[in-house]
Amino acid sequence: MSHYLRCIELAKQYKHYEILFAYSKKYNSFVKKAGFGSFNVETFNPVEVMKCAEEFNFSWLNTENIKRVFKSQIKIINELKPDMVIGDTSPTLKMATEACQIKYVALMNGYMSKHYNGVRTLSITHPGYKHLIKLPENVRDFITKFAEKIAFKIVHKPFRKIRKENNLSYVSNYINEMEGDENLLCDEEWLFPQNKLPHNYRFIKPLCYESNDSEDNLISLLDPLKPTVCVCLGSSGNWVALNFLSDKKYSLVNIIVTGDLKQTLAGQHIYHREFANLNAILPKCAFLICHGGNGTIYEGLRHKKYMLCLTSHFEQEWNVQRLSKLNLGTMINNAPEFYINRKIKEVVAENKKPTYEKL
Repeated sequence: MSHYLRCIELAKQYKHYEILFAYSKKYNSFVKKAGFGSFNVETFNPVEVMKCAEEFNFSWLNTENIKRVFKSQIKIINELKPDMVIGDTSPTLKMATEACQIKYVALMNGYMSKHYNGVRTLSITHPGYKHLIKLPENVRDFITKFAEKIAFKIVHKPFRKIRKENNLSYVSNYINEMEGDENLLCDEEWLFPQNKLPHNYRFIKPLCYESNDSEDNLISLLDPLKPTVCVCLGSSGNWVALNFLSDKKYSLVNIIVTGDLKQTLAGQHIYHREFANLNAILPKCAFLICHGGNGTIYEGLRHKKYMLCLTSHFEQEWNVQRLSKLNLGTMINNAPEFYINRKIKEVVAENKKPTYEKL
């Protein structure tokens, strides 16, 4: 969702252009609401991609999948004949636009830049993590960077094969494959600092989705005498891990839940919304429980809300790694109930509610 929404925000700034979006059954309503059209093109299966990401598995980037999407992108580019193609985390677009000789602009997270002045840490789901974490930080970082170079080469192998078959230029590894002719870093430089950037890289402001929904109806339902907590796990969240929030003892706070489509969390203190305007809700909240997604963390930062992050995959972990270093958030995967209870006790005590002792 975050990739679609930030592309929409970028497109809103250029309404005098004809802009079309790759169709998504799940997110096309946001595209239509913003006044843009769409086209059909093959994509990677988002369910498969997310499942693999949760397991630090790149098997979805296989030759068959890559060729399918690559050929479809070439077909639609040749049909539409655009002046420019903009992509957000689309692994095959660099090849497709090169084949069609069309300029490619890549939206990119700061941690995916090859100029990132930080370490993309090994995922907590990787089998080697439990051994690596025991080492001194400098040794851990050295091993991580060395292993990453090898991993990016291995993941990129089918791309190199397809590039050779189609007489495209040589690209050495996966992180270079994600580059465009121009690269827009959708982050704050202080959060994801870079080494000296070349002319075709630049920071733009984080592209947070702007909604006109006031959320007055939702806010009117909240008990004004209780602190309010927002839970937003995006489109990839592990709601089952937060099921304990359904317990009646948490009725000492209002809990706004966005994106829990199966309504895993239940109770009179739980207020569900499929999608909510965080810009309207967060000023009413004491803190934010989230998945560490790019769009969500910038909403949290905008409203100066501390974030407890239950991540689902390694890219979210990289976001939270930076939040943690700056004391702006905490990863809670290893003990979500403990961290959330502690934070609720803190905010209820500040609200002068003695019932916090029940937690």
